Amino acid sequence: MTNKSKTTQWSHVSPYCLAKTLIQNLWMIITTALVFSMTVSLALTWFHPPKYQASMTYSVNSRTTSYISSGNLTSTREVASVLTELLETDLITEGIRSSDPRLANFDGAITAEQVGESNFIIVTATASTPETAFLALDALVEVFPDVASFISARSVLNIMRNPTVSSVPSNMVNTSLISQVAAFLGAVLMAFLLCYISIHSETVQTRTGARRMLDAPIIASVCHEWKNRTLKTAMKRTTKQIQVFSPATSFAYTEQISAVCSQLEHESSSRGRKVFLITGVGESEGKSTVAGNVAAALALKGHKVALVDCDLRKPAQNRFFNGQYNSPLPLNKMLARPYSRDNLLQCMVPHEKLGLYMLFSVNSDSRSAELLSGETMISLIQQLRVFDYVIIDSPPMGMFPDAEVLADLVDASMLVVRQDYTAACDINDAIDTLRKYKGAFIGCILNDMLGSFRTQYGYGSKYGYGSRYGYAGKYAYDNRNQSSGSHKSGSKDS
Repeated sequence: MTNKSKTTQWSHVSPYCLAKTLIQNLWMIITTALVFSMTVSLALTWFHPPKYQASMTYSVNSRTTSYISSGNLTSTREVASVLTELLETDLITEGIRSSDPRLANFDGAITAEQVGESNFIIVTATASTPETAFLALDALVEVFPDVASFISARSVLNIMRNPTVSSVPSNMVNTSLISQVAAFLGAVLMAFLLCYISIHSETVQTRTGARRMLDAPIIASVCHEWKNRTLKTAMKRTTKQIQVFSPATSFAYTEQISAVCSQLEHESSSRGRKVFLITGVGESEGKSTVAGNVAAALALKGHKVALVDCDLRKPAQNRFFNGQYNSPLPLNKMLARPYSRDNLLQCMVPHEKLGLYMLFSVNSDSRSAELLSGETMISLIQQLRVFDYVIIDSPPMGMFPDAEVLADLVDASMLVVRQDYTAACDINDAIDTLRKYKGAFIGCILNDMLGSFRTQYGYGSKYGYGSRYGYAGKYAYDNRNQSSGSHKSGSKDS
């Protein structure tokens, strides 16, 4: 199995997960783009400083004639060649530096070039500032008579155009364009890196990948449900729970929760199992939402259901049911006392519409492991078996050992696996751990599967054939109101 998981197949990669990864890490992409842009801009400043040029024009004439002849052109080529070599010597450089204090550190270059087939020579000075380039040529004019005899005895050089300087760098590059290109390349590189990490993270992204990577059967695949379906609700940023008994919940989501219920009904009818543990590997897998919805869905089908929030460290079920649990003796306080029927009846509160019985903790309790492993918890589970189903929500296995304590008390356990969240190797470790205890491990529930929009139908435990209660809240509530009285009285008497 380890060898299989090392081979990446595109059927196990979800484009939705890749898009979600890019959106969630958009700040990294933007930061990388800015870093690349600033780095290139600084590199251009350091390694490609601007150079400015000043130029002046000389004419080369024979000392004996004033007109242009082939001899003048030949002499001009010779003068240009000699002048170029001469300008590179220390004689000219030292003369320029000593002529003006502002040129004491002059380290530019001066070149000479013949203009086509003419008797003109253009002398160009290149420096880091326009002022330095201009002063260098101006100093050359003063130094030139002293070195003219070294150039040619037959020719005379006359200034045809005085030094002029350009305010635009001669080696100018489009820094803005290059920085933008660097930013784009940086963003693409980071996006590629994020996609590579997502593809090779070995997390569960598709149902096909889950079947291949996980050493457990897949009970159901629960699709992603948008909490805020309109712009108005999104702008309000209200904390909204995903509840199968709410008319706002999609039909696809309720049908997939119904598939989980069908699996539990099959386990109950064929194997007599009543007490089910729903847990996850890490935090924020959605186990509490799944547990609450499964319990509510079973209650809406007419079953007598008790939901126990054993996540004493971070209880979430009271918030999921909109704070309807108002017992003066919450679960953690009841577990701290010796078991009694009066304490149980005081702790257990029926939901006003669902007929579901709730046993919740309200505040965090650090004694979680001690309370869950006590005799009161064992007696509580035994007494709750009068219900058709007991759904237990536990802390995440990867953080606390509480779920392992509960796995010995329940009939069966299930593991909620969130899409693209936990590595498959960690999930398999949790599966192996659950299989060591008395409670049978029946499989995984794939949760928050973005892009999974298919609703499953059929009979049996594999596909699930459940009631369509999610979009017909009124029908479900009417059904429950007709039978809630008998259920409540029956459960209390028991």
